[in-house]
Amino acid sequence: MRILSYVGTYAFPVILLGVPLYAASKGVKVYETFVKGAEEGFKIALGTLPYLVAVFAAISCFRGSGALDLFASSLGSVLTPLGVPLDMVPLLLIRPVSGSGALALTGDLLRRYGPDSSMGILASILQGATDTTFYVVTLYFGSVREKRTGQVLASCLIGDACGFLAGFLVWRLIAA
Repeated sequence: MRILSYVGTYAFPVILLGVPLYAASKGVKVYETFVKGAEEGFKIALGTLPYLVAVFAAISCFRGSGALDLFASSLGSVLTPLGVPLDMVPLLLIRPVSGSGALALTGDLLRRYGPDSSMGILASILQGATDTTFYVVTLYFGSVREKRTGQVLASCLIGDACGFLAGFLVWRLIAA
């Protein structure tokens, strides 16, 4: 365990110093290469900004209009008989859309039920079971200016459903 502690403490500084030193030893102009990469990254960030604004505006409209609550109650009536607690339905809906929104919901669930409770464990598992699909698809496809994302988005949402199902099954095994 002590070795892992040292590795965890020193891995990042070793990489941070080791990679540039290795590159310099191979004749790479490290600073110039870094600046060029930062410039390209900045251009990509500016290019994806309109796509991100669109996604965040859509999320705000979905939540503010009450559509999220309506959809959550509809989905809850289907999932509750399957053993999925009703309090988890908003997390299932928000997680693919907003990482910060899902983290806030998870924080609320942990405060309400406690981190070591069955509900707290389920919220934690579901928080880590998937990624923010809409954000990732928007960012990656926006950076290459690809607008035809329908099949990719559908595949990712199926992956989210599988992640949530697997997380729920793991929770059932732990809770049993």
